[in-house]
Amino acid sequence: MKIYFIFFIGGIFLIKFYESRVINILWLKADKAFHLGKYNLAEKYLGKIIKQQPEEVDAYILKAWLEWSQAISKNDENKLNSAIKTLQIGKWHNPLNFRLYLEEGIMWNAFGNNEEALKSFKVVYVIGTIPYVRIYPHKLRQIGKTYEAYKAMKKIYEKYKDDTTLQCLERLKKEIST
Repeated sequence: MKIYFIFFIGGIFLIKFYESRVINILWLKADKAFHLGKYNLAEKYLGKIIKQQPEEVDAYILKAWLEWSQAISKNDENKLNSAIKTLQIGKWHNPLNFRLYLEEGIMWNAFGNNEEALKSFKVVYVIGTIPYVRIYPHKLRQIGKTYEAYKAMKKIYEKYKDDTTLQCLERLKKEIST
């Protein structure tokens, strides 16, 4: 019985070692494909990483970025839909990782979709950390909602008490008063 247990534990260690080696190789292949301009191949390798390690947020972010940036450069709606799907799957597996919502907001901002960008940045504001939480009030200000931006920035300052947020808060206060 003891020998079976030892083989079982040893097998688990071998599987974990093999899995980590495969993931490292996939990252290297994705990087190489990217630098060679073979973006579809890089996406394929990132997709394999995602399937093996769904908690690997960087793979979702990079894959989505490759997809949506190609959607812009090639005016390809299929690539945009792929990016949206990649981020949705990433958020399903990692619902509290603000970086996925940040990437989504950046994507929608690049497409000029202020409403969707604002939704994503609001999630970052709620679950993110400094300095990323400040993107939401900056976006509010950008679309003309200065008072709402001031209120959001004030909450950020109350939580973090940092100089940069204070400077942003003071600028917003001046804008409101003029």
